[in-house]
Amino acid sequence: MTYDNLSLYLTNPTFIILALMSVYSVTVMINQAYYLFSSRERGPELVQLLENARSGYTELTAILKAKDTPHRRLVKAGLKHSQQSAEALGALLSEEAKGLRWEAEHRLAALGTIANTAPFVGLFGTVVGVIRAFQAIALKASAGPSVVASGIAEALISTAAGLFVAVPAVVAYNYFLKRARKLSLELDHISTLLIYRGGK
Repeated sequence: MTYDNLSLYLTNPTFIILALMSVYSVTVMINQAYYLFSSRERGPELVQLLENARSGYTELTAILKAKDTPHRRLVKAGLKHSQQSAEALGALLSEEAKGLRWEAEHRLAALGTIANTAPFVGLFGTVVGVIRAFQAIALKASAGPSVVASGIAEALISTAAGLFVAVPAVVAYNYFLKRARKLSLELDHISTLLIYRGGK
């Protein structure tokens, strides 16, 4: 690749858009990975403690203070309002769980959007590049196959760049979505236990 070709790619709007999408996608992946790492919880152990806890959950106090995770925040909310009726406690925990689920999933919307649109952005760049290549051929009656091949090759790089951005985003999106759904199920289980044990 010559310096002129490199300059052409760096000033191409399609490549600029794809580069920005790639940077943002990687940023979202890092943020989501950090969130999941910092929110790790031994769900089965916490659920077992809830199932075996006596009235008042006094044995959970030290455990809940040790780490801040979505699971423990939900338990704290349940303990704080454990004297309310089962209906009121259920409504409160439902709203709390919705907020925690949103916290786990809201980053994924942007990642899914990038995964879906990056190939189309690349394809758009390819179509524009092919049009320009044929326009150049039309202006040069003596242009040979080498000119056509060169122009189309440059245009197809846009499609490759779009796939390069999209594939990691798709893989990361599916992985993080699976983890978010697992977290949602765990929160629902904890909510059910809190309502059963604490609601009046």
